[in-house]
Amino acid sequence: MKIFIIGAQTFKEIYKSRILFGTIFIGIFLLLMTYVASEFSYGVAGKVTLDIGLGLISLSGVAIALFLGARLLPSEMENRTLYMVLSRPVSRAEFLVGKMLGLSGILLCNLVLLYMFLYGLVLSLDGKIGDLVGWSLFFIYIESLLVMLMVVFFSLISNTIISIIMSLTLFVAGHGIDAVKETSPYKNDPLLKGFIDLYSQWMPNFNVFNIKSFVLYEKFIESSWLFKASSYSLFWCLFFLLMSLVFFNKRELT
Repeated sequence: MKIFIIGAQTFKEIYKSRILFGTIFIGIFLLLMTYVASEFSYGVAGKVTLDIGLGLISLSGVAIALFLGARLLPSEMENRTLYMVLSRPVSRAEFLVGKMLGLSGILLCNLVLLYMFLYGLVLSLDGKIGDLVGWSLFFIYIESLLVMLMVVFFSLISNTIISIIMSLTLFVAGHGIDAVKETSPYKNDPLLKGFIDLYSQWMPNFNVFNIKSFVLYEKFIESSWLFKASSYSLFWCLFFLLMSLVFFNKRELT
């Protein structure tokens, strides 16, 4: 119960900061891009709009997760509200999970609002919303959650700027790891190949969350793959959550 109270309060605080106004500007940008698509895409404006829209939803979620997640705990320490809350019968774990829950709600609202806008635009262009769009939105949300969990963890062991840089580096590397494996240096350099293989095994591969090509071209994805991808994403989310809890419990709050 305490977790949900803290989560609701965090949601209200972020909402009052008008961060979701950025969603409106992204929607306006998407509208402009839709106009361009309708003029130059010759019959596939709906597909182009869906492509751009899913990309914008993903980037906006990651941006919110990065910049708000990096300040989620440091701002509470600077404002001394963390010490006031923890002086009550509230554990550190309840406080941390509650704060994350509130930001997760903001990320969900951002995704839902942008998708509603995108849905209307695609239908207005006689486009088609396939069954896999729901899965794409699910993975986009999980992706933003993982970025949030990473940056919160790094904010516990470093400052705000470094935590953003480290999380962004893992995000970019996680999306580019599969592309690197197609290059000749990877195939011809055993040392580089070993490093890349080791990295892909021990660091999150964000390409798992990207099924946009399947959505756009209506390709079939087996249920077993979706289950594995969901389990993979859940593992990394739980990993960074548990690591954050461990470091937060051990951190000296002075």
